Amino acid sequence: MTSTSSPAYTGRKTPASYALFGFRAVARRVDRLYLFLGYVCGLQLLLLGFFITYQAVARQLDWVHAPAGDAMSGYVLAMAATWAFAYTLRADAHVRIDVLLPRMSPRIRAISDWVALAGVCFLSVITSWKLWDKVIDDYQKGVVVNDYPWIPVFIPKIVVAIGFSLLVIASVQMMTSMITERWLPRIHKAMGGDDLE
Repeated sequence: MTSTSSPAYTGRKTPASYALFGFRAVARRVDRLYLFLGYVCGLQLLLLGFFITYQAVARQLDWVHAPAGDAMSGYVLAMAATWAFAYTLRADAHVRIDVLLPRMSPRIRAISDWVALAGVCFLSVITSWKLWDKVIDDYQKGVVVNDYPWIPVFIPKIVVAIGFSLLVIASVQMMTSMITERWLPRIHKAMGGDDLE
């Protein structure tokens, strides 16, 4: 079992410090998962670009080309797009309009960041909830896509639902992190501890 305390911290430990270091350790592990998924999705997009280029050239030159390439490309694109949402959010790479952010005080900026994350979380919860509801419905009805390859519709929908579910987890993690990083060091000091990094 690994220790939840920070290796650099040698001061007095309190329940607040254990909670903070434990949360940071969990966040680091989940961030590794997001990073891995980001690389997987990037690789998928790169390979998809090569595949589409080959398909276009093969059609022009009467070479052998993959049947149902359009449908399979759509499935890969759906996975590459949605599974990278969580990594993109954690890497702070989503597009945002930050005209007013430099003019805001640190407190107002923190509040606006938290409200924006709550909005992302709300929309991703609604989307993933509806997607999982549709996945279950399509599974129970046995719906199959109307193009080759005839696979059950719930399979590609599961992929997209997982992507939005990961976005829910990432946004909740970020909102929780903002709260714990602000309040747990203060609680730790109130319990007789010293400054936490």
